[in-house]
Amino acid sequence: MDSGLIGFVIFVAITGLIAYLKRDKIERQGIILMMRTKKFKQDIKKHAIKHRKFWNIYFNIGICVSFLAMFFGIWYLINNTINIASGIGSSGFALVLPFPTSSFSIHQGLFLVPIWYWLIAIIILIFPHELSHAFALSINKLRIKSLGLILFLFIPGAFVEPDEKQLKKASKFKRLQVFCAGSFSNIATALFFVLILNVFLSVAYTPAGIYYSFPAEKINKTEIIEINNLTNGMMELKTENNTYLLTKTLLKEQKNKTEIIVFQDWPAVRNNLSGAIKKIDNYWINTPKDVSFILSKHKPNDTILIETTKGIYNITLAENNGKPFLGIVTSYDPILDFIAPMNYRDYEVKNKNFEKIGEFMIKLISFIIAVCFGVAIVNILPIKPLDGGLVLETLTNKKIANFISLIIFILIIYNFVGPFL
Repeated sequence: MDSGLIGFVIFVAITGLIAYLKRDKIERQGIILMMRTKKFKQDIKKHAIKHRKFWNIYFNIGICVSFLAMFFGIWYLINNTINIASGIGSSGFALVLPFPTSSFSIHQGLFLVPIWYWLIAIIILIFPHELSHAFALSINKLRIKSLGLILFLFIPGAFVEPDEKQLKKASKFKRLQVFCAGSFSNIATALFFVLILNVFLSVAYTPAGIYYSFPAEKINKTEIIEINNLTNGMMELKTENNTYLLTKTLLKEQKNKTEIIVFQDWPAVRNNLSGAIKKIDNYWINTPKDVSFILSKHKPNDTILIETTKGIYNITLAENNGKPFLGIVTSYDPILDFIAPMNYRDYEVKNKNFEKIGEFMIKLISFIIAVCFGVAIVNILPIKPLDGGLVLETLTNKKIANFISLIIFILIIYNFVGPFL
């Protein structure tokens, strides 16, 4: 039996057992179960007051960072909506749900995750988020009515319940500190795990090549006048004026589309270059600049030796604007490389006995980073009842906040259903 299925069954059983044993302390609101407590209130208040100066600076920074996150989220949402409407984008949002499987599974608008990865990430996501709200309330001398745990079906969560009447009467600045606290703490948590990931990779792994893509463009299927199968598994598509290349798999995936994405005919794709690039002419490749430097030593029609994680290739360079051209697209940003190094390069474990544990740790840490960043951005979008909607209402009024919330809600729904239309 699949270990993911066993884990899922165990989790559901334990959750159900706890809910049954604590049934006297649980209140039900529809399909949501809530367990309130007033414990820890004094501990939170005492800690917040003792370190008021630190938390005040922390939450002030949180307001600034949260506004930047909100602007980024709005830009991303609008940009992705335009791309979907233009037929060149896919869903920019996904529901992240636990699933009885031992592997990750990504679908349009849905991200299914093995239960233990999901549970660890949710715990790391929720507690800093809710505790930050509690600390923000406490340093501003705003009452916490209760804290507690919630259960939506089998999905756990936590909450901090403020005194809503008192919170509404508080100054705008105090309310902003409270509302921005959760998303900012999720971002801070994500950055903390980014640091852990980089340290872990530097200690246990060595870089093993950079990733790349091929120059591509869209053409109408009606333009294709000839299709040839190449010996290396690629397919050659000829139009009246150009020649393009594509794998059989990518062509099959686009069989129901009028316009298809094809690769431009350059040496790398024609030779079916695959795998992360480790060496070119026996020089180690760590960044895209290394590729550019080595190619600058060559002329068009020179043959270079490329070693990747999938094999060794002898490729003759083409000419593009008078310069030697391999035909790959690479990008490098030192900030993004620090945040998501696995998106730029491949890694090899130093100790093979550590391979399985290392793989688990990388997947777990990467998932935690993605969840914390993702939830922080979504939560701070100007849509009620999320924190971003409450921020907007604090700065404007209820009518404006409700109107903008409706627009954002429609855009999010379109991001889920648009790719299927």
